[in-house]
Amino acid sequence: MRARLLLAFSLVLGLGCGSGKFAPVSGTVTMNGKPLAGALVIFSPIAKEGSIDAGPGSSGKTNDKGEYTLTSDTGGTGAFVGKHRVSVSLMNPGTGESDDRRRPGQLVNQVPVRYNGKTELTYEVPAGGTDKADFALKSP
Repeated sequence: MRARLLLAFSLVLGLGCGSGKFAPVSGTVTMNGKPLAGALVIFSPIAKEGSIDAGPGSSGKTNDKGEYTLTSDTGGTGAFVGKHRVSVSLMNPGTGESDDRRRPGQLVNQVPVRYNGKTELTYEVPAGGTDKADFALKSP
């Protein structure tokens, strides 16, 4: 009985830790061919079939050249190896003009919703990492 209990505990521990690893990830984000500065890039792992734990997410902020480097939610460098849903956002105060339909000062996402709230972007992080996780976004 004690041996079975120990075996079950070991299995649970092993499953909880997962076998995933992190790899360095960086790249560039452009909007209509120009660097997208100050954008937040979020990589959210997609759980493998049969698993409920996808692993920790990662994020990075673009510089003036649109370049970013990911840091995991756990503080590590890079992203979990595997497939991710990718979200890109750039929040700026609204102008109050009729085209943005928001009050002056209210934050408005400058990136189309197809790249964030209802993102269609995915990326497969390779085991060796990459510095080519580039995204060329288009506004309307």
